[in-house]
Amino acid sequence: MKGRSIRATPWERIRPLPGDDCITNPIETITHAITIDARRREVWPWLAQMGAGRAGWYSYDRLDNGGRPSATEIVPWFQDVAVGTLFPAMPGTTDGFVALACERNWYLVLAWPAPKGEPLVTWTFALEELHPNVTRLMVRVRGSQNYPFYGLPRPVGKPVIRSVHFVMERKQLLGIARRAEESDRLLDRFMPRYDIVERHHVKVSAPADLTLLAASEMDLRQSRLIRAIFKGRELALGADRDAQFRPRGLVALTRQLGWGVLAETPGREIVMGAVTQPWQPNVVFRALPPDEFASFEEPGYVKIAWTLRADPLDAGESIARTETRVVATDAIARAKFRKYWAWVSPGVVLIRWLSLRLVKEDAERRVLSGLRQADRDRGAA
Repeated sequence: MKGRSIRATPWERIRPLPGDDCITNPIETITHAITIDARRREVWPWLAQMGAGRAGWYSYDRLDNGGRPSATEIVPWFQDVAVGTLFPAMPGTTDGFVALACERNWYLVLAWPAPKGEPLVTWTFALEELHPNVTRLMVRVRGSQNYPFYGLPRPVGKPVIRSVHFVMERKQLLGIARRAEESDRLLDRFMPRYDIVERHHVKVSAPADLTLLAASEMDLRQSRLIRAIFKGRELALGADRDAQFRPRGLVALTRQLGWGVLAETPGREIVMGAVTQPWQPNVVFRALPPDEFASFEEPGYVKIAWTLRADPLDAGESIARTETRVVATDAIARAKFRKYWAWVSPGVVLIRWLSLRLVKEDAERRVLSGLRQADRDRGAA
C-alpha cells in the first residue's frame, strides 16, 4: 500500500457528514478518505471493533494500543455497537471515545467528552459504496472551541496536532483498508485464528466468474519453475516419485490428492481444506466434512485451508485472490510445522505468485477469445 492516498476530494472536505451538528462552530475540521476494494458491510466490522484493549486502532500500536498488535481478524464480541459504547483510548482505561451515533454499515460517530459531557472532539467514520465492491471511507475530526491542545498555545498546538493526526490517521486508514480487502468471511468460518497465513492477489481484465473458472481449471504443470519446486521438495525429503495419473485442473487435482471442499460461492469463491502432516516425505491429505474440520483437534496434525476467490470490479474486471491459512492442533505439531515452513515457504510464496499470473493470462485469453468469436459470428451474419 505504499503511496496509497488518503487525501479527501474538495467535495468530501465540505460535504455534510453525520456528527457535524455535534460541534457547530469547530476550531478545526480535518477530513481524510480512502478507497477500499470491499463492500460497506465488509468494512464496517473493522470500525465496530476499534479501541485500545478491544481490536486496536490499526495505527501505531506502541503508541495507542499499549504495544499489543491490532487484530487482523474480526472479533465477534466487539461487533455490537450502540450509542454510549466506549472505545478506550488506551488499554485498561475507562476514558476514551464514546459512540454518539451509529448506523450499521453506514457511519460511526465518536466523541471525546468534556467533564460536563459536551464533545471536545468528534470523530466520524462514514462509508459510501461507490460501486458494488468499492467503498469510500471518509473520516472527519472536528475540534470544539474548548479543545485544550495539550496545553500548547493555539498557534503552536494547531499545526502540531494536525501533523500528528495525519501520521496516525494515515496508518489507521491503510490498516483498515488492508484488513477489509484481505478479510475472507467464508474462510473465517473454518479457521478464524491461525499460525501461518499467506495472501496474494492480482488484478485481472476479466469478469469474476471467468477469473474463478480459470483459477479452478489452472494447470500448475504449465510452469517449469513450479514443476522444479515440487521436484526439489521430492528430492530433499526423499519422497516417492508420484507416478499416478493426475487431472490438470487445480481443484480436481487437489480433490484427488485428498483435499475437500469446505464451502463454495458459485462464481466467486471456493474454500478447500485438509488435515495433514506436511513435514512427512510422502504427505497424505485427509478431507473432513466442514463441521468436523472446524472442530478437529487430534494431536500431531495441522489443518490447512486455502481459497480461490474472485472479487468483481467495474468494466468487466476482477481481482483474483488466494489465501492459505494453517493452524496446528498442539505445540509439538506447531514446532514441526514451523521448522518445515521456514524451509519451504519461499517456494510456496513463489508458487502462489506464479499461479496467479497463470490465472490472469488464462482468464484474459478467454475474454479475448470470446471477443474474437463474437466478431466472427457478426461477420458470418
